[in-house]
Amino acid sequence: MLGQLAIMAIPAVSVDLAVLWEMDASQIGWLGGIYFAGYAVALPFLTGAANRMDGRIVYLVAALISATASFSVALFADGFWWALVFRFAAGIGFAGIHIIGMKMLVDRLTGDAQPRASAFYTGAFAIGSGCSFLAAGLLSKLFGWEAVFVSAGIGSLLSLPVLLLIGSPLVGNEIRSNRLFPDFPSALRDAEIIRYVIAYAGNLWEVFAVRVWSVPFLAFNVAANEGSGLGLDPTTAVGFSVFVAVPLNLVIAELGARWGRKPVIFAVSLASVVVCGLLGWQASGLFILVLALLLVHGITSYGDVGAIAGGIVAATTGETRAAALALFGVIGFTFGFLGPLAVGLAIDLAGGRDEPLAWFWAFTVMALGSVASASAMAWKPKLPARF
Repeated sequence: MLGQLAIMAIPAVSVDLAVLWEMDASQIGWLGGIYFAGYAVALPFLTGAANRMDGRIVYLVAALISATASFSVALFADGFWWALVFRFAAGIGFAGIHIIGMKMLVDRLTGDAQPRASAFYTGAFAIGSGCSFLAAGLLSKLFGWEAVFVSAGIGSLLSLPVLLLIGSPLVGNEIRSNRLFPDFPSALRDAEIIRYVIAYAGNLWEVFAVRVWSVPFLAFNVAANEGSGLGLDPTTAVGFSVFVAVPLNLVIAELGARWGRKPVIFAVSLASVVVCGLLGWQASGLFILVLALLLVHGITSYGDVGAIAGGIVAATTGETRAAALALFGVIGFTFGFLGPLAVGLAIDLAGGRDEPLAWFWAFTVMALGSVASASAMAWKPKLPARF
């Protein structure tokens, strides 16, 4: 949670930066998504490194990269292009924090504790995202947008002492290898691993798209309702919508473990498609209705990620885990990058952020992620699956 204070720094201040740096919707999408592109590019290298050495060393280096990049945004970014470069670097750092942290966790557990702990880990991810929004909203108003990135850098540095509290992996859990990259072919041959990788890609397409675009969307809705936003700051509202998903994420993960992950993820994904349709239809509707729908969408879009994470962990063995988690992160966060960008392009093509129709198409594009997740759960591969 400390290491991811930077993750929603740009989305939280995107409206202010769009005015300051004269950005259109496509540029907002690029700046919001490039963090996840840096993550996807770096993860195979960092996962391979974590297979050759202690994962805590990889985490330490990555956290330092993340901190340096966040400080650089505050000190040197004076427009779109420099911010794009530094946010890409920050995403590289986060690659060594997120999935490497998850691998360190499951390497220290056995049996059913591994998928269950993965669900708690994704809950912590949601809490960190919510804290990122709330801290950014507060600090930007008190001290300016630069303070948001200074605090994000400090958060990454504060995560490092916690490494001292993490013991060694359980004997036999951590497989050492001299390979530059994890053994991707072994993971790609497993249909169940591929199923959950596709589901995660669809999930992050939608989750990061709505996280990047929620603040501009609420700003549009408040303007359409002549300022009747109940005095609630859009950034604060989005931050709380993220927190709402946390307990239900854990509940849905437990339901998946008891009733079967596939039907639970399928049902939640379909519900998210419906909520996206309602948000697009009511883009300029009553603020309280739109806010309520966004809170529900926080549950349906992110609520099944714990079950998805539990599914990928349960589908792996010690030999395939590093490669599976690398695929999970690389493909997932690649689509996490593409989702906000695709929404930005849809908004520009439909007339810009001030057009209600543009937001209808924005949520239609977002919903494609849940369509992919539901399809992955319904997929019946011809080859026999292990799980």
